[in-house]
Amino acid sequence: MADEEDSETGEEPKKKSKMMLFIILGVVLLLAGGGGFFAYTKFLAPPAEVEEEKPKEEELAEPVGEMVTLKEFVLNLSDPKGKRYLKCTISIEVENVEAVERIQKIEPKLRDIVIMLLTSLSFEEVMTPEGKIRIRDELLERFNQAARPDKLKHLYFTNFVVQ
Repeated sequence: MADEEDSETGEEPKKKSKMMLFIILGVVLLLAGGGGFFAYTKFLAPPAEVEEEKPKEEELAEPVGEMVTLKEFVLNLSDPKGKRYLKCTISIEVENVEAVERIQKIEPKLRDIVIMLLTSLSFEEVMTPEGKIRIRDELLERFNQAARPDKLKHLYFTNFVVQ
């Protein structure tokens, strides 16, 4: 019986050591395979072209409408000393050629809107970037009311000088 126990105990360590050897070998192979795959995809493989749903530049950009430029304005600003002047030129973007003709017909009305708004402003209100944006937005809103049913797309200051 002692021989049988020795023979069994002698075989068990060999089976366990063989089993551990296979487990370690399997883990090493998995790690080597994973590392090889990682190295191949990051360093050796050409970059795969991924087709994403990106809008084309033509779709992103709004179509440019027709432009109408009003005559140059030279105005006094609301200043107690009366020594501040504003010189500006305004361009308006409209949707089509027919709208350009209608806008040109109401140009005196649009000039009056600009004069009434800008002469009521002080130097401090006109000189800040926020002030210019506020003026542009206010003029665009007033122009759209005057130009109904036409819709003005944008308003641009193409010249803006304060003295």
